[in-house]
Amino acid sequence: MYKYLLSLISILFILSACRLNISDDDAKESQRVKYVSLGSSFAAGPGVKDVADNSPDNCWQSDQNYARKLSQRLNLHLIDGSCIGAKLSDIASPISIYSQMENIQSDTGLVTLLAGGNDLGYLARLMTASCENLVKQGKVHKTIPCLEMPEFPDIDDYENTEYHLNIITNAIIEKAPNAVIVLIDYATVLPLTALCDLTPMDTKYAIESNYIKGQLEGMLERVSTRNGTLLIKASEITRDHNVCSEEPWIRDYKSAEWGMTTLPYHPTYEYMLAITDALEDVLKPYF
Repeated sequence: MYKYLLSLISILFILSACRLNISDDDAKESQRVKYVSLGSSFAAGPGVKDVADNSPDNCWQSDQNYARKLSQRLNLHLIDGSCIGAKLSDIASPISIYSQMENIQSDTGLVTLLAGGNDLGYLARLMTASCENLVKQGKVHKTIPCLEMPEFPDIDDYENTEYHLNIITNAIIEKAPNAVIVLIDYATVLPLTALCDLTPMDTKYAIESNYIKGQLEGMLERVSTRNGTLLIKASEITRDHNVCSEEPWIRDYKSAEWGMTTLPYHPTYEYMLAITDALEDVLKPYF
């Protein structure tokens, strides 16, 4: 009987300890800052290492994108809403397959946003210009057909894009009033001067694309200033690492392995590391 009581007491002690451990784990989890990453392909990171196990279908989120790397470094609770092809209107819409704003709650502590390029056809124009030029030269790039060339944005397109950036930023502030918000502009994909063999497009399209990128930089800076958010200037960080540089952080058109998770003129792992470093540095006063 005495041995039975000892065994029972031991079992109860172990169960009690397990419950305490579970409670401690729950408490630690609840204390982790909730981080929501919003954006399109430059945030998702298609082709950077492997697709994350919990990536939504067709979003191609990398398991090594800056949101995941930052979460690991700062022990954040990440909800990654980024998805390739997402436009600003999609991100804000509750019925779009690209909808991301519902991930933000009142207790969200950190939000990053990198988007707007798809609204202006920024990367689509680069890829289509390169594809059409290769077709013109009789060099069809594997079996992937060329995308339809988006029209060059007019003043209304730029104004609408900035308007939606501002609307989304305001909505983030309203939904998560205590969150630290960081806007991120687009990487420098092309050199500002001469192109190279890795960018098979007419100079006309390169000039137009750099102009679009410049407009994106300006509007993101204005929206950031207007709403009091932090801003990561990826355009400056990557200036010397464009696709034609000695150490590119952007995949070129010719060497990019077209497939289900890889796109040309998109960031590499080195880009994700650099943006993670920049985010960690700017967030030091907060976390």
